[in-house]
Amino acid sequence: MFQAQSVTFCCQECTILARKDLIYRKGKGLSQENSLTYLLMARGSSHIRYFTAFAKATSLNVKVVKVTGHLPKPGYLTFLGGIAQEELESLLTPHFAKKARKYPRLSKTALWWLYKRVTKSIVKYDIARFRAVIKRKNADVIGVWNGQKLPSSAIALAAQLQGKKVVYFENGLLPDTTTCDWSGVNCLNSLPDDPDFYKRFDSDKPLPQHLIPRAPARAKAKGIDVDTLPPRFVFVPFQVETDSQIITNSPWIKSMGQLYQHLQSAMDSINDDELYLVIKEHPSELKRHDELHQLHPRILFANQCDTKALIDKAEAVLTVNSTVGLESLLLNKPVMVMGKACYALQGVCQKISDENALVEGLRDPKFCYGNVAVRRGFLNFLHAYYVIPTTWVNAQEKHFTALTQRLLMTDKFSEYLAAYNASKERSS
Repeated sequence: MFQAQSVTFCCQECTILARKDLIYRKGKGLSQENSLTYLLMARGSSHIRYFTAFAKATSLNVKVVKVTGHLPKPGYLTFLGGIAQEELESLLTPHFAKKARKYPRLSKTALWWLYKRVTKSIVKYDIARFRAVIKRKNADVIGVWNGQKLPSSAIALAAQLQGKKVVYFENGLLPDTTTCDWSGVNCLNSLPDDPDFYKRFDSDKPLPQHLIPRAPARAKAKGIDVDTLPPRFVFVPFQVETDSQIITNSPWIKSMGQLYQHLQSAMDSINDDELYLVIKEHPSELKRHDELHQLHPRILFANQCDTKALIDKAEAVLTVNSTVGLESLLLNKPVMVMGKACYALQGVCQKISDENALVEGLRDPKFCYGNVAVRRGFLNFLHAYYVIPTTWVNAQEKHFTALTQRLLMTDKFSEYLAAYNASKERSS
């Protein structure tokens, strides 16, 4: 099994091999890592400002492209070839699911078929357009934001069709941090899924305890106050239904209404009149769930309560795959996870894959605490090695230095990961 103390025996060799693979260019052989061109592509202005600030601060050769700034050109049509039907469908399926959730009436009309046909043509052309931009910029590595939804998923596919490496950016897993990962974000990231790996990083060092409040996008029905919370309850944070975490990374919970139905059925199966569920609707969700507020006597809503206060007072936290789950782990609470999440590891939290498992988890929430060494090791590894320090919104020198090292694969996380993967290969 992998030992943290033995990292050095193969880190250097594995890191060199990883870098050589990264900098290989067809027809040009191997070049020096600093001659690589990193092309960071995004649609949002805030992400463009962040990428531009990084380009100015780093020693790397970084170019930034705002994808909405390139007008259609006939020459882009030459890049339409090689886009497989199944690859296009993989991009469009979650996109159409999101739009159908957002516009349910439209999805049931004849216009929906026309919308899907037009969108398919537009996205296919966009992929060709992105391929042309990547070639014109002579880029070696393409950076995208998130990569699980359009247009970033189309940019990633365009890069892969051009034979380029893709690196993914996202909000950080821990408070006041940023994600930069060569594999993907959320459940697609490169963190090892081996509980034994994290035992080596067990430590009682203090971890972040502050949570960053989310600004409400729309006022919600108030519900109960923090002073009237029941003595025993499990906290259930609702999520944004159109987010990729629900659309793509949640196999069996596809809406908050469906989640509530499972919660209602589970509570009716549990002979414990003292246990309650307390729900908080997601501040960024425009949809309100007023119709659910009075359906069950032991399922309460607390939309005006501070999230940290709800976590602190809860016996446990039940989530689909929200970052609230990670925040709850930081606050030393048992966590149950119903969807795909990088922290849904044995020993870190309890996986809930169906309603029967939900009933069992709610019957004894404290049982979901997991293994102390794995939990602490996982959180310490995230904090010390995986996340890029400070949020991208307020990035400064420390942030840009860590980001540069991550892109060069010279940081400690990249070394630990290379050693772990090499150890797996030897043992397989």
